[in-house]
Amino acid sequence: MRHYESIFVLKPDLDEKKVDGQIEKVKEFIEKNGGKVITLEKWGKKKLAYIIKKNRFGIYVFIHFESEPALISNLQRNYKLNEDIIRYMTVLYKESAKKAAPEERTSSGPQNAEGVTEAEDDIIEGAL
Repeated sequence: MRHYESIFVLKPDLDEKKVDGQIEKVKEFIEKNGGKVITLEKWGKKKLAYIIKKNRFGIYVFIHFESEPALISNLQRNYKLNEDIIRYMTVLYKESAKKAAPEERTSSGPQNAEGVTEAEDDIIEGAL
């Protein structure tokens, strides 16, 4: 089983009851097809970066779940067929990316704004 994150955007004119119903439908679809919902967050109504299907706002929902890869294509098709969902995206969740340490510098000494040490800068100037 792999971990996935999915975000979908619902139409902004839906009432709270209908929004909760749509969220429950997606959650049930995942669980019915062998997946397990780990986290479900309703982010609420937010302004979109650009107009999507004549909407300036959308209701964002985030789901972190685990499932087999075959479920993803069915979930995407389910999103596409739902008229209340105006945008969606599902990605593979990689925990190792969150824990990755920043790259360590191997050279010592002061560095300028471009990340080149002064010694390397002198060598470059001498070559010109």
